[in-house]
Amino acid sequence: MKKFAIANPSKAIVILLIILLVVIVAEVIKLRKFYEENSPYYFWNELVKKNPKPSNVTQQEFEAKNRAGYCWRDRKYYSKEELWHKAMKSLTGRMIYENKFYWDNKVVNDNGEFLPTEEECARWNGCRVFKIPMNPDKEKFLKDNIENKYDFWKGIDILIKYNEAQSFIFASDTNFINDEFKLKNFILIHKLSNPSYLSVYDSNNCCTIYNKSEWSLVRKNYILKYIGIDTVVFRKKSKIPIDIDINSWGVGNFYLSVAYSESISVTEFLAKDKSETLKNTRKVYLLNNCGDVLYRPNYWWRK
Repeated sequence: MKKFAIANPSKAIVILLIILLVVIVAEVIKLRKFYEENSPYYFWNELVKKNPKPSNVTQQEFEAKNRAGYCWRDRKYYSKEELWHKAMKSLTGRMIYENKFYWDNKVVNDNGEFLPTEEECARWNGCRVFKIPMNPDKEKFLKDNIENKYDFWKGIDILIKYNEAQSFIFASDTNFINDEFKLKNFILIHKLSNPSYLSVYDSNNCCTIYNKSEWSLVRKNYILKYIGIDTVVFRKKSKIPIDIDINSWGVGNFYLSVAYSESISVTEFLAKDKSETLKNTRKVYLLNNCGDVLYRPNYWWRK
């Protein structure tokens, strides 16, 4: 290289400049990615990307239709019933997003150390979301497998084996991608690494779609939380830009109200009346016009 530079000084300078330019561009991309991932508006920006403005549409038309509830991605207006199914899939995606931090060893303790959580996920066959269409036979089957917590999880694995239930591990799972959540009578079980505890969502009484008018009637009962200790994944501050009309961006015309059990034991889940058990945690998530959930911030019930 030294001999080449001496023999061809002008070419050597051009090559050096190109190398420097590539390095600078790479660093800029790396810094931009770092800023985006650590921005307090990260989840907001990710949600806006899910309902993008078509290139042949003016900003004025884009915002007007957004305020009217139009989903540009799917090119339609959704009814509340249609949005319910979309929102349930998106809510499940939020659980899968949380699980991925455990699979990727990105969970940090109070000392800032990354924990070997992937080992826990693998050891307990955890960090999964189960979707179980319910009927009296399945409920009896699960209750009959309650001698200990491990039998319960084996019972669910048997349902999965015979296509009576589904297990989602990653957002790229084909069964998750293809599932349109068209059923109404099912439960979602969010399992992390501890086999003794689970979070449960019963589709019959967990989740309700509010339009903007309905939400305004109950808004006073909730607090908007930008930071929370509900999970190590969502502890970072997450905000919504205050200088914009969120409805103009197709967000906030609809809301998903959720009541669910959080970290209850397997025995408690099966023994109690589900209509009571599943009311110990209440949150409300903002939706875009396509039924996608804003991961954070969200509204928490005033206790």
